[in-house]
Amino acid sequence: MRTLLPLATLVLLAGPTACGPSPTPAAPTGGGEVQVAPAQPAPAGPAYDLSPVAEPADIVGVLRWSNPSATLSSVATCAGLPPTLAESGAQGLFAGVLSELVSPSINADQLATVVALDAPLHLLVALDDSSKRGNPVAAVSLGLASLERARGAIEAGATLTEVKPGMWKIGGKEPSKSSCFLAASAGSTPARLLCGDRDRDVLALGPYLARTLPTLASEARDLHGELRFVPLSAKYGDMAKQQLRGLPILAQSQLSIDHPGFDRALTDAATAVQGELEALINDASKADIDLRADDQACVSLTAGLELRGQSSWLAGTIADSANRAGPAPALYWRVPKDSHGAFFDHGSNPAQYEGILKTLRAMLEGWMEKEKIGKPADRKALASVLSLPLSQATPSVSAHGYPEAPPAGAKAGKATPDELVNGLMGGLVGWNLIGIEAAPDVIVKYLKNAVTAYNTTGLRARLRDIDIDPKELPTVKTVPAPKELGKGSLAVEIQIKGLPDVGAGVVSESAPKAKPVTATLHVLVMGEDKATWIAFGPDKRDLLRRLAIVKAGAPEAETLASRPGLEALKTGKFPYAGFMTLAPVTRSVQTMLSTLSDAGAGPGVLPPEARQFGEALARLPHKGEGLMFLTTQARGGGSPRVELSFTLSKPVLEDIGALLVAGLQMAGVTKP
Repeated sequence: MRTLLPLATLVLLAGPTACGPSPTPAAPTGGGEVQVAPAQPAPAGPAYDLSPVAEPADIVGVLRWSNPSATLSSVATCAGLPPTLAESGAQGLFAGVLSELVSPSINADQLATVVALDAPLHLLVALDDSSKRGNPVAAVSLGLASLERARGAIEAGATLTEVKPGMWKIGGKEPSKSSCFLAASAGSTPARLLCGDRDRDVLALGPYLARTLPTLASEARDLHGELRFVPLSAKYGDMAKQQLRGLPILAQSQLSIDHPGFDRALTDAATAVQGELEALINDASKADIDLRADDQACVSLTAGLELRGQSSWLAGTIADSANRAGPAPALYWRVPKDSHGAFFDHGSNPAQYEGILKTLRAMLEGWMEKEKIGKPADRKALASVLSLPLSQATPSVSAHGYPEAPPAGAKAGKATPDELVNGLMGGLVGWNLIGIEAAPDVIVKYLKNAVTAYNTTGLRARLRDIDIDPKELPTVKTVPAPKELGKGSLAVEIQIKGLPDVGAGVVSESAPKAKPVTATLHVLVMGEDKATWIAFGPDKRDLLRRLAIVKAGAPEAETLASRPGLEALKTGKFPYAGFMTLAPVTRSVQTMLSTLSDAGAGPGVLPPEARQFGEALARLPHKGEGLMFLTTQARGGGSPRVELSFTLSKPVLEDIGALLVAGLQMAGVTKP
């Protein structure tokens, strides 16, 4: 399986960033596309048997990258990168992979020039009945533009030994990280490089990799991978179930604390996990991942899990999600228009989680009683936090954002230490909103109980015994709610004390020790007849402004209802979906750099490279505001399936490309 690591690295670096429609497998030319050597017809010689062969038995892993050339060229186009960067990057990626696969005596850079980047790349993993340790067989296949050129590049540093007509073993007994073969191939290229951990891996899978897979019709997907569970279940399922039956005994032997309540809950938890894993062995069918490109979104990455039965808790949860899927609820369109991310969830049946939470509460109460922490009522109050305040599936929404980073030195006068640390906190935490389609009384009661439990003296008395000073914990308390929130509202103040003074800079050991500073966070709860809004962040004034925007009857001009580009969330059916941007990253970094660049921040805090990076962030073409969508799909029935899709728009990749170019310039790799 070591052979799979270089390929996995290549796919992670290049595959997920594809965008734009993939052309048919042909040598791309011009237009910024990666230039690859065209496949050469095999010279006159022996006629090798290239007829298709049957798929090997017990395939458990499959990966096909249809056209690496098109993928990498699309990256350059979508991200606005120079074509030369894509060309050199493609050759460099494959040269790096080859250096990990072939013998060090072979010039990997020279061999990389023979790789046909427009030909499919394949990887196979299969179970091996002959392995006593259960090790699988695995091999990877790369298309080569010319059999003769490949022979020349290989024979310049290693021997070629024909093991069967049209298949040559590369090298002899010299050290090599993997076992590689050169093979005549069907399909768009005359030859293929086949590599695996052992000779028998390649000999078992090589004919299918060289003679059958290259002839299959091209797919609409740029990249497709599968992990098949059925062969694994058939071979190892009974043995795994037998071993799982010992899980409750193992949990008791390793985690028991000799308390009846805790130990009983521990056994219940271990038994439930055992049952769920056994059910999943029966239910699991496959996991897959697809990378697609189209003219609507530069990148669309989808990961899915498919079951073949309904006996597991997971299958029931998927079916429940499928039944509740729909477009974004009305509450979603009331969140602020300038949100940097906003999601909705159609909820789930609380009964699905009650058994889990009940067991966790019993374990927590049992542990606290064993440790003599608090009175029974105190322990029960804290454990009640591990409960769901709502008794039925309830749609909810969430949104977050960050304020504009002020220019360095924009604030008049020297900032106080508390202002500096709260400015940093604002850049890291930003503002956050949660909206729930439920009346506020239950939620307000739940939050009040949580604050009370946190401050219970009986629970805090034993903290020193486990090396925790209660005075060093954040203070959490309810405070009078601002009148703007209306009736039934709640305000909670959280103070984190003892933080370092970020404005002190680099000081000598002999200098007076800077006084610790305090950061303050606010939780504000605003209730309406059929909705509850919770705001969280360091800037109370900004939180109140956000809550005013989401109030029922407020103008739509400042809400998501007036934001373009979100039409898919209005018409699609999703259990959970939403969008995000790069702004949470770019704004938080900019705020931090701006704060540390303030005149009062002291010398030596910010290196020149950090300032240059901040300038690059400020010059991003789309300011990190390009949309990235995260959506889920679910299907119930006899074969439940759940999918998670992630799409990146062109503005997102253009911002990423601009950062990459700036980074290369800072490193001296390219010129401005």
